[in-house]
Amino acid sequence: MYHKGMGSKRIALELGIDDSLIRTWLRKYRKYGPESLRPYLRMGSEPQPLLKNVRRAEKEDVFRKAFDAYASSLDSVASIARRYRLEYHSFKYHVERYHPELVARRESLRKCAEKKVSSI
Repeated sequence: MYHKGMGSKRIALELGIDDSLIRTWLRKYRKYGPESLRPYLRMGSEPQPLLKNVRRAEKEDVFRKAFDAYASSLDSVASIARRYRLEYHSFKYHVERYHPELVARRESLRKCAEKKVSSI
């Protein structure tokens, strides 16, 4: 997109992400080349694509099963993100920003669990 003459703001709009991130990527690309933009892997891990930089409507579909797990269990957000191969911060932000009803449902689950433990 950059090589086709698009600016960082336009690219950000197209990808649905903040333009400061695009500018950061462009600086890295100019200074270190295309290899600097590849995701790094931890030692001994297999490459697993993260579902990142996807538009909100597409994220809704991708996150659907993870939303159900989030609202119906007390598993950590990190473990849910790992289970569904999602980027942690993106999933957490999306739930908190666009689905306050899920956050409320999870909070009521937590309170019920605390009451059961305290009554034992």
